[in-house]
Amino acid sequence: MSSWRKAGLTYNTYLSVAAKTVRAALKPELQSSKVLARSKTEARYVKYEKGNATSDPVPLQE
Repeated sequence: MSSWRKAGLTYNTYLSVAAKTVRAALKPELQSSKVLARSKTEARYVKYEKGNATSDPVPLQE
């Protein structure tokens, strides 16, 4: 069994932690706003009934 699975992480969580670690380890001159902005994500959801959307997209809360 892989170490991330033994630690109780999903693969997506494991990748997220690894990516944050790499970005934090970058030399200061490489820590541009473009690179640091890659860690920001936005998700929205829409309620459906009988195959039709019943509301506008709503952002997920953190």
